[in-house]
Amino acid sequence: MSAATSWAAWRIRGPEQLAVTLGVFLAGFFLLPNGKALNNVYYLLVFTPALFLLRLSDWRWLATSHLWKVAMLLLFYLTMSGLWSSAANIGDWLHEAKALPYITVYLAVLACICVRRRAGWECVVRVFVLAAVVGTLVSVTLFYRTVSWPARLEYYGAVYNPNEAATLVGGCLILVLFQILPTAHGAWRQAVWLAAALVLMIGIVLTGSRSPLAATMVCVGLGLALMRKWRLLGLAAVVLGLTISILLASGYDYREALARGDSYRTAIWRQCAARIAERPWLGEGILTDDSTQVGSKVNRGLSLSMAHPHNVYLATTLYGGLPALAILITLVILALRQGIAVAHRGEPAWLLMLIVGLLCMLTDGDRLLHAPRGIWFYFWMPVGVLVAGEAQAAALARRVQRELGP
Repeated sequence: MSAATSWAAWRIRGPEQLAVTLGVFLAGFFLLPNGKALNNVYYLLVFTPALFLLRLSDWRWLATSHLWKVAMLLLFYLTMSGLWSSAANIGDWLHEAKALPYITVYLAVLACICVRRRAGWECVVRVFVLAAVVGTLVSVTLFYRTVSWPARLEYYGAVYNPNEAATLVGGCLILVLFQILPTAHGAWRQAVWLAAALVLMIGIVLTGSRSPLAATMVCVGLGLALMRKWRLLGLAAVVLGLTISILLASGYDYREALARGDSYRTAIWRQCAARIAERPWLGEGILTDDSTQVGSKVNRGLSLSMAHPHNVYLATTLYGGLPALAILITLVILALRQGIAVAHRGEPAWLLMLIVGLLCMLTDGDRLLHAPRGIWFYFWMPVGVLVAGEAQAAALARRVQRELGP
């Protein structure tokens, strides 16, 4: 075989093999420590597959998706908002602007892998889910060696926020139940994935994060309804009812479970809304200091600093004003519409995973434009998959129209 032929064959196989690097990228959130070095590794894991997968025609193909165009508009607008942030300089803005090409390439690679390397993409999903299972087990082992059981699990590695961890694991649970398990052949494989689902569910419960738990349970019920698994849905409802009844009968005080309160969220949201009212049209820019000061409920004279608005929709409006919120709402509507279309074809996982993210974004999170964080997976990953589906459907429609003629 000549060198040219060998190179051509390697280039054909290369994208299929490099699809797995995206899975490694996803797995890093559960298994690798946080830090600048990790971000550099993530940059390589995003841009290296792009060298083998992306062509000029792919960008034209992506541009046929309305969801893609709205997503790019939102990211571009948020990037430009840094220019009108108070006390921001060009160096700060350039540092923040790096996230724009980063997420753009990530979404493009994701969409291309979904369509052109289906087997590789299925491998990516499994790698991510298995990493979440291993990360959950490692986290439980390490965390509870030194911390009492009522404490909230904060996961090992780059995932250090209980809410973010629970949202990520909730998305993984959806993928297991509605993407992986239905296609698993053989009793032993199904048993393995059911065990994985059980581990992930326990992981969500141990974080003590109520919004991700509620969002996941709602989406599991919705998924069973979409798949017309009425018996399983009824069984799940019965199990949930029995669990609640047993807890109440055993003297479990649900009021104590709710005594954690709103984690100061209502106070944070009021302050955020007041700042939005002062600059409703352009917002404060993405480089603004989005932290807030709230009074402690325990020590009346103590002021607590909260790092971000704890609501992605409010945060987006704070950074880019009402136009940014309008673009985000348009993006959500288009994504849900495409997700429903995909669900009607028997693949509800990405619609459900998107809904989990959208619900959890009501009570946690801040920036959509950022270096690798959990929101890349529970929001941008389903968006990227749905972009691929929409662009593929548009390409198929054009092909059929050409074949039928004028």
